[in-house]
Amino acid sequence: MHPNRMKRKLLDQQPVIGPNVQLDSPWLVELIGQAGFDFVMLDAEHGIVAPNLPNLIMAADAAGITPIVRVPTHERGFLLTPLEAGAGGLQVTMVNTAEQARALVYETKYTPLGQRGISNVTRAANYGAYTIDEWVKIANQETMLIVQIETVEGLRNAPDIARVPGVDMVFIGPGDLAQSMNLIGKPDRTEMISAMKQVIRQIRDIIPVGTTAFSTEEARMWKDEGVLSILTSSMLPIRKTFDTLYRQLKGGIE
Repeated sequence: MHPNRMKRKLLDQQPVIGPNVQLDSPWLVELIGQAGFDFVMLDAEHGIVAPNLPNLIMAADAAGITPIVRVPTHERGFLLTPLEAGAGGLQVTMVNTAEQARALVYETKYTPLGQRGISNVTRAANYGAYTIDEWVKIANQETMLIVQIETVEGLRNAPDIARVPGVDMVFIGPGDLAQSMNLIGKPDRTEMISAMKQVIRQIRDIIPVGTTAFSTEEARMWKDEGVLSILTSSMLPIRKTFDTLYRQLKGGIE
């Protein structure tokens, strides 16, 4: 298994940045690594990456960035597959309680933290290069469990969630949080931003915190609040680039 550079930086209180990838494209993952990002979030919740996850994970490893897989379910089978393929971590959606967080630790961490199903002949374990005892220690050391809080209930329970042993990071997802706060269709998100900041201040000294940013100003705002992990988009800049290029070239031939 590759050393988890993202986890090491977070443990050293250093900020990390990475985009999500919703396309089944190892070449895009490679490009993201070449650009200098710290991690890539392979989005199995909103994207079409699931069928080709092993190749995307290998592309991230080859590019020197940490592959994190966002999973849309708390089911054991879905959680285990990316880890066995060598993912540096899981980002699990809709975690609302400490009980849910503890259940996720149970499924994704080895003893003494949890009871993840053991095999030392997977890609993650370098196909048998380690003994079981060695692999259990390495896996717990190198993999991350990121719990995604994105509801009013989750915000309320964030301090308890953050204290669950085996949880490595709390990520606050503003998209579904806005929906949970009945803010969809309302451009003013002041209430949500204020609630997020309040929770971040409650937990930032307990555990690394992540959220999204799509501009220098947003990234600076969250950094000033103590956020260490910034997730951004890969699709938005691709779309913006092609929209701009089309308009420029269209203007040249009209």
